[in-house]
Amino acid sequence: MKVILLLISFLMLAGCSSQTLQPPKYYVLSGSPGQLTPHKTLHPAIEVHSIVLSDYLQSSNIVLQVSDHELFFSANHLWAEPLQVGIEKVLLNRFSNTQDLTTNEALQLDLNIDYFHIVDRDAVILSGSYSVENRAGDTWVRERFALREPLNDSGYEYAVSVMSSILGALSQEIAEKVAAHDSSAL
Repeated sequence: MKVILLLISFLMLAGCSSQTLQPPKYYVLSGSPGQLTPHKTLHPAIEVHSIVLSDYLQSSNIVLQVSDHELFFSANHLWAEPLQVGIEKVLLNRFSNTQDLTTNEALQLDLNIDYFHIVDRDAVILSGSYSVENRAGDTWVRERFALREPLNDSGYEYAVSVMSSILGALSQEIAEKVAAHDSSAL
């Protein structure tokens, strides 16, 4: 009987000392539909053919780098959709609204992302490589990229908005490289 009372007391004490769990929060890179700008063209000059993410980016957890060699996968801050889908939505929206991106060629983007995460209270990093080809398979542009945007505020919601912004910077870089190739080919 003493053992049962001791066990019940221990369980009650453990229950009182445990923290209440916070419900998970879900985030999207593309923002709410009210934040999206209307497409100026129905078919962007660049279509996303493929997006390949590093293995550590395959989960729904938002990733935070906490030291030089340690990553933290947040259990309560999650992507609401697969990261590839969110990235594609942002890029297509930006490509559709890029004024200087006009070409007669139908182009396809292949994007490989090595790193795309929050660096603890410091910045968001995005790096990898991309290639843009026409439908015939001729390579127009092939580049490596490494982008870093500082975090001026705290919180996952703010960090996700910076992640969306850094994808916008990448789309601008790609559009400029394609425009430069297109003008040099004339």
